[in-house]
Amino acid sequence: MEENKVESIKKDKTTTENLLQETIEKHQAELSAQKEYYTDALSASKKAEALAEARADNEARTELESHLREAEERETMLVQALEELRQTLSRKEQEVILNCINIVNLCLLICLK
Repeated sequence: MEENKVESIKKDKTTTENLLQETIEKHQAELSAQKEYYTDALSASKKAEALAEARADNEARTELESHLREAEERETMLVQALEELRQTLSRKEQEVILNCINIVNLCLLICLK
């Protein structure tokens, strides 16, 4: 009878060990599947983040390029306006010099009479 008990206990132990091993393997497979799922999700998230950053960088670059073009256009207009002012000033200076010469000549004519 003792032998039967020992055999029964051994059988129960083997059955329990087998069930435990199956349970461990099942949970390891589930954990592996979850790990793969979350790894894939993390990878997709990182790709989406990289794309969003690239898009934001492109938008910022485009905006800066637009501001730069506008600034260059304003600079060109200011340079042209400055050149026109210089030319106008030069003409006015020449007119003043000629007027002064004419006045001096008139004064000399008046003084000589």
